[in-house]
Amino acid sequence: MFRYFFEPRSVAIIGASKTPGKAGHEILVNLRANEYPGKVFPVNP
Repeated sequence: MFRYFFEPRSVAIIGASKTPGKAGHEILVNLRANEYPGKVFPVNP
């Protein structure tokens, strides 16, 4: 059951941003740098 939490097949980044230094941007950069294998859904409300 914890597998779904620790190894998700997809993630949504709420507050995604193209601005360096913002949390939403840094999370996306880290996911790419670490080659996250799942789907990433950036959301910018």
